[in-house]
This record gives sequence, structure tokens and C-alpha cells, in this order.
Amino acid sequence: MKFRSLDKNNDWNFGQGKNSYVQDNDAIALDIKTAVLSWVGDCFFSKNDYIDWHRFLDKGQEENLQAALISVIAQRQGVVSVTNLSYNLEDRDFSAEYDVVTIYSQSLKRKI
Repeated sequence: MKFRSLDKNNDWNFGQGKNSYVQDNDAIALDIKTAVLSWVGDCFFSKNDYIDWHRFLDKGQEENLQAALISVIAQRQGVVSVTNLSYNLEDRDFSAEYDVVTIYSQSLKRKI
């Protein structure tokens, strides 16, 4: 699996040929990061994918957000299962850590 690499602003990198891409677990990690940070309706060819962040900005939605995050991560290409997920959503500032089993490894741990 290959995925276009991201710059410090989470925009796709261009102009570096093959160096503009990552592969295997790095590709899966960037796919997860992109999907988790995307809003539902953002992508013209995938209108119903990703997270409905408007719904989760209110207090009391923690369980629903956890389920939505796990669902989005589990649907990414190359992910076999989600073994751990923790997140922090405070004052619209989001961060997360996850551990997934992929087609390439038994444990892929990353932060978003």
C-alpha cells in the first residue's frame, strides 16, 4: 500500500516523485490520520465517510465519538483490528493515540 506523504500542515506533498509517497505501515498511519481528521462530507467521492465532528463537539458524546473513531479507523485499508484507542477533545482541540493490527504488523502505535 502507498499513500501520499503529508507536510507539517497535513497537506499532501507533491513534486518529489516517489519521495512524495510512504508505504506499508507508514501509509496506513497516514490514511488513518487523514480519515480521523476529516469531516463527514469533506470528500466529493466519499460524502458519508469520516467523522461528523459537529455532532461530537457537545459534551456527553464521548461514547459515541469513541465508537465513530473506532469505526473510521477499522475501515481503513490494511487495518485488521483496533486494539487500543484513547483521545482527548478539549475546547475543540483534538489528539488521539491508537494501536492497530495491520496486514504488515501485529502492532502499529501512533499519535494524531
